[in-house]
Amino acid sequence: MHYRRPSSKRAQGLNKIEGPTVTIELKNSRNPEKPLAWADFLRSTSIFLVIVIHTAAPLAYQWEDISRTDWMVGNFFNSFSRVSVPVLFMISGFLLLGKQQSISAFYRKRFRKVLIPLFFWSVVYLIWENGYRDFTFVNAVKAIVYAIITAPASYHMWYLYELLPIYLFVPLIRVFVRSAERIHLWYFAGIWFLFGPVKDILENLLDIHFAIDLGFFTGYIGFFIIGHLLGAIDISARIARIAGAVYALAGIYTVYATYTLSSNAGDYVQYYYWYTRINIVLMSFAAFILLKWVGTNLLNEWATRFFRQFAGASFGIYLVHVLVLVTLKRNEVSAFSGPALFTVPAVSLLVLLIAWMIVAIIQRIPLLREIAP
Repeated sequence: MHYRRPSSKRAQGLNKIEGPTVTIELKNSRNPEKPLAWADFLRSTSIFLVIVIHTAAPLAYQWEDISRTDWMVGNFFNSFSRVSVPVLFMISGFLLLGKQQSISAFYRKRFRKVLIPLFFWSVVYLIWENGYRDFTFVNAVKAIVYAIITAPASYHMWYLYELLPIYLFVPLIRVFVRSAERIHLWYFAGIWFLFGPVKDILENLLDIHFAIDLGFFTGYIGFFIIGHLLGAIDISARIARIAGAVYALAGIYTVYATYTLSSNAGDYVQYYYWYTRINIVLMSFAAFILLKWVGTNLLNEWATRFFRQFAGASFGIYLVHVLVLVTLKRNEVSAFSGPALFTVPAVSLLVLLIAWMIVAIIQRIPLLREIAP
């Protein structure tokens, strides 16, 4: 596994890739004539796994009210899908940090792609959930604005709130990435890993609190840098197999640890589900490497076109899918509709298809395209 710095020639005549949070032009490092299919594949897979999490998660909260078998099935799907959001951050880091553009151009494009959807869908979710029927128009507007600036309007909208502060630093990180040697970037990644996931697990195991806290720089911004690094590496079949083993072992550990903690507490404990826990971080790195190898080596032309189209709708699907999920639940279609082993994947696929159809319609209406870019 080695890093190969792109040459200036490879920065010319590039193929266009559009995604849920980025639009960038790149080429595949193995075949300069083939679009960067693996990024579309990772983004598509991650969005589906987000839907799986939100479909399976309600099972976990019913520790005493459902069979232990169904609870463990929900725990299994939830645990192995936790890589979704970290991988999305890593893809964005790979696609964004290597691109050169002015600060004004970056902010115009990035914030337009995040702020407009954030505001529109926050209003939709707030009205859909609360109604504001007893409010005057002015008071409803005040309440909605206050709600948007103080907390995500829906549980999945937190992702956009995390993207915005990272975007503030991207132009500065680009300067660092452009001038730094690989060793400096790996040093940053090491510091992030040590004072983030490692520090977190040590504090939990030793029941102490370390005085040193690097704050923002131990959050999701670390996934941006590591995504930039891993995205530039050629993955061999051997490394992919090792990554697959790490993903499987870390996933099994997450299932076991979550069950053990919950069993000891007599209720659901989600400590090992958090995206910056060391088990999820290692799973996410492994998933990125494995899926990148699959997307680079195993996709045929039909699959490449399919995932390119899906990736173009993936951000919109992320924004819409909770509306679909909750609407289906209100009509008694959910993970609780039958044996969880069948309902979780079936409902997840149904939500995905309906959300994709909605986004496909939105993206074909010129005035609405901005809300599902």
